[in-house]
Amino acid sequence: MTELLTLSNTEDFDRITEQELSLIAFGTPWSSPCRNQHKILMEFMKKYGGCMAVVRVDVEKNPEIARKGNIQTVPTLIVYRKGEEMKRLVGLQSLKTLRALMSEVDISGVHKNTSSGVDARLPFLYNR
Repeated sequence: MTELLTLSNTEDFDRITEQELSLIAFGTPWSSPCRNQHKILMEFMKKYGGCMAVVRVDVEKNPEIARKGNIQTVPTLIVYRKGEEMKRLVGLQSLKTLRALMSEVDISGVHKNTSSGVDARLPFLYNR
């Protein structure tokens, strides 16, 4: 099963956002909307996890990353393409909205990773 990794430092945040395509989910573990967003993201990753890096950030444990993302409300989802913010979604987003997002950000030409579970583009997150 694909896992949703958690970023814990600004260096990893910078590396993730420089990827071809990435989605960062900012939230807190105690927030009901954030927990629901996590469940929706897990479902979303079943189809699209190989097209983009999908990770989360606990804004309370990582306020410096939250500042870099200019996060004011959680949950907030941000799609980055090669370091540029492409799209920001604030509040709980449905699976339908996330699927529509994929056509907005144009995933054509993005190399699809077909490995089972571990995103080969993110080895620095696994080697700890």
